[in-house]
Amino acid sequence: MPQLNPFPHDSGGGLGPSDSAKGWHAGYVAGVSSPEELPRTPSVRSTQFMDAFGQGAEAGRADGLAEGWRWRWFGEDARTGRAGTAGPRPPRSPAPPVDAEEDGPAAPQYPLAWRGVGELALGTMLEQFAPAAAGRDFVGLRLDRSCADKGVTRLYLPVRLIADEPPAEPTGDPLGDAGFWHGTVGDSFAEAAAELSGAAVERPGRVTRAAGFLALVRWSPAGEHDFWDVLPAGGSMPPRSH
Repeated sequence: MPQLNPFPHDSGGGLGPSDSAKGWHAGYVAGVSSPEELPRTPSVRSTQFMDAFGQGAEAGRADGLAEGWRWRWFGEDARTGRAGTAGPRPPRSPAPPVDAEEDGPAAPQYPLAWRGVGELALGTMLEQFAPAAAGRDFVGLRLDRSCADKGVTRLYLPVRLIADEPPAEPTGDPLGDAGFWHGTVGDSFAEAAAELSGAAVERPGRVTRAAGFLALVRWSPAGEHDFWDVLPAGGSMPPRSH
């Protein structure tokens, strides 16, 4: 089982997670996605954040070693959650893919899954699936609670690399700002795959930096952790993923 944040982070009082909770969470994301070395603690104003970041990084690294590394595939910075300067093509995955274990006619088109981490895609899922789930808790935790209330155990979001460079100014769509088109979130693998196929047909031509690249982001309950999988159409990730 993944280690849990030891600092209080329930936003029942409306203030959201403490600096220590935020630091541990950010450190965990950085640690579980960095197999080469323990992530360096960022220099910020809050000493509580900095102290907890190191603890979270150690926990994330321990979980990466024990349970498998995860990929910050959308290129977001672990500390801020915002898309990094690398855009939507970060370095290679720190771990090999696993069997996607999907069923149905579309399953052969999505045979592999890369295990990811980060809040960017989950924020889009939460906004679509449970727009009323306001709060300042971690995005993964809010999505987990919203899906538990509705009896949903999986969500899928179609995504595609866009042809042009990401917008120079924020547009209010975090995935779009990071260089991705996205479809509609839902709990049906078949419907998500069909929407993704339809998007490819409706917009032929030079639609992605990596020609023909389409994928599904899949979420399953993970408590407070911002975990998800990315299932590329055809089982192949863009260049630099291998």
